[in-house]
Amino acid sequence: MKYYDFESMPLVLDVIDICDTLSIGRNKGYELINSGRIPALRIGNHFRIPREEFIKFLREGVQTA
Repeated sequence: MKYYDFESMPLVLDVIDICDTLSIGRNKGYELINSGRIPALRIGNHFRIPREEFIKFLREGVQTA
């Protein structure tokens, strides 16, 4: 699901949420998480990204290339 403002985002996002919002593929989303550029919690086999960390990533303008 794409989110168009921060208020509509849930408190915790999954990889698909960030990929849809950034218009990137899943591989790139996992790369951003595994590299630590987007901090995430690992729960079992799933990653969960706190909304505030994702917003911080966006506001800091971290390069993803």
